[in-house]
Amino acid sequence: MSYDLYFYKCKGRQLSENEIGEYLTNKLTPVSENGNQWVFENEDTEVYFSLDHNEPESDPETVEMFENLSDFDNTHFTFNLNFLRPNFFGLEAFQFVEKFMADLDLFVIDTQSADPDNPRKIPASDMLATWSKTNLAFSADKFDEFGFTYIPIEQSDDIWFYNFHKQSIQNKLGDGYYVPKVFLMKTKVGNKAITLTTWTEHIPTVVPPADYFLLTKQHKKFFRTVTETGLISHDTLMKNFGKYFENFDFKGCKIIHPDNAAKVKDIFKGIKLEYKE
Repeated sequence: MSYDLYFYKCKGRQLSENEIGEYLTNKLTPVSENGNQWVFENEDTEVYFSLDHNEPESDPETVEMFENLSDFDNTHFTFNLNFLRPNFFGLEAFQFVEKFMADLDLFVIDTQSADPDNPRKIPASDMLATWSKTNLAFSADKFDEFGFTYIPIEQSDDIWFYNFHKQSIQNKLGDGYYVPKVFLMKTKVGNKAITLTTWTEHIPTVVPPADYFLLTKQHKKFFRTVTETGLISHDTLMKNFGKYFENFDFKGCKIIHPDNAAKVKDIFKGIKLEYKE
């Protein structure tokens, strides 16, 4: 089951299906091979959703509900976001939908809302509230059956906000720094939700808030270079490297600059990994 929206334009307005499709291709993602679906996936945040261009309905009841409106024409474009997803899927998806409607002066029917019959302008916050209510109910109902675990909404939303801005942070800092992604994971034992990020070869990096840090380090062994990868906890990271980190102007983040990154080389190479691959 999913959350669906149906887009409309004012009756008689000159806005073609091709123009809407071109907007989605240019602003969101390339169209699928069949030419009627735009499946968006953000590699940084792992959010995904889709918009579709559909053939006009032929069922009389459906035609009456979606086609015969006195003031609006159906664009035959729809939006789809699945349930059983983290809250931040809605944060990112409805941010785009709100802009899509504003840029093309579209209206929407939300069949899940309290007023499902009239196309209207709906702010992202209202769409999020409607989707989130059902999403939370479904997730609670399926929690044990699907073996779910969770991170509190406030924390997961903060992680999304960091990952959503990861590329802009990277652009600001330049190639001399590494801006890692924060991953949402769960343990094999205990099904506990954790956050994890990466740090490779003590390079200058942004240090986002995470429970564990995956370190990749290299050392010489028998005249060859050996790569060793494993985890350390946030407490271990701060105990060994905390004094070399500085505050960074992004919520919860630290940063290690080139001069301090050079100073921790020996500490980095010598630190004992708590969990190895």
